[in-house]
Amino acid sequence: MTCDEVRPLLNAHMDEETGPIQKAALDSHIGTCFDCAAELKQLERVRDSIRGSMPYYKAPPALRRQVQIALRGAEYLDRDQRSSGWRGERWQTGWRVWGALAAGVAFCALGSVPFLLSARNQSQLVAEEFLSAHERALIGQSVDVVSTDQHTVKPWFNGKLSFSPPVTDFAAVGFPLEGGRLDYEGDHQVAALVYRRRLHKIDVFVRPSAGEKSPPANFERNGYREISWSRGNFLFTAVSDLNGMELAGFAKLLQNQ
Repeated sequence: MTCDEVRPLLNAHMDEETGPIQKAALDSHIGTCFDCAAELKQLERVRDSIRGSMPYYKAPPALRRQVQIALRGAEYLDRDQRSSGWRGERWQTGWRVWGALAAGVAFCALGSVPFLLSARNQSQLVAEEFLSAHERALIGQSVDVVSTDQHTVKPWFNGKLSFSPPVTDFAAVGFPLEGGRLDYEGDHQVAALVYRRRLHKIDVFVRPSAGEKSPPANFERNGYREISWSRGNFLFTAVSDLNGMELAGFAKLLQNQ
C-alpha cells in the first residue's frame, strides 16, 4: 500500500475497525514508513487526550433513536443484498451502520452546545458524512448495480428508494457512468451514482430537496473535494479526489443535463 492509500485508513486502523487482510497490509506499511507511523502516533495521542479530558454522559433518547434507525436501515439493506446474491457486501453494510451511528453521536454531542447548532455547522456535518461515505466505498464495494447504461441504472433504484434519481451517462465527454448503489445521509437512504474520470472515482449523491440539509457548495478534506448544488426537486453532491477544475466541469455537466 502507498502512503496516500494508508492515511485515510489510519483512524479506522487505530480503532481496530479494519478487516484482518487490510490490517495486515496496514501494519506492514506502517512498520516500514516513518511518516505514516508518526501520523498514527499523533492520532493516538489526540485520542488518548480526548478520552482523558472529556466527560461521559448517559446516551440521550435522541441518540437511541438514531441507533435504532441506523440498525433498521442496515438490516433492510443487508436483507436486500442477500436476496440479490450480493453476500460479499455485508462488510460494507457494517461500515454504513457505523457511519450512521457516528453521525448520530456527532449530532447529539453538538446538541448539547447550542451555539454549534447553526445551519452552517449542520451543513458541514452533512458534507463530512458524504466524504466519509465516499472513502468507505473506495475501500469496499463501491457499486451495487454495475452498468454503463443509464436505462439500467435508473430503474434499479425503483422500489429501493422513495424517489427516482435522474441518471445520465457522460462517456462521450470523458466521464463514463459505472453504476450506482444505495447509501445513507443520516437516517435517510440516498442514491449514489458512480462515475469515472481516468483512474479517479466520482460519487454523486442524490436525494430529494424537501426538508434535507444541503452541504456547503464547496468543501474539502484529506485531498477529497465536494461540490453540492440543487436542481429541480433534488440535491446533488459530487465527491472525488479529482482536481478541482475537472470536478467543477463535471458538476457543471450535471447541472446542465
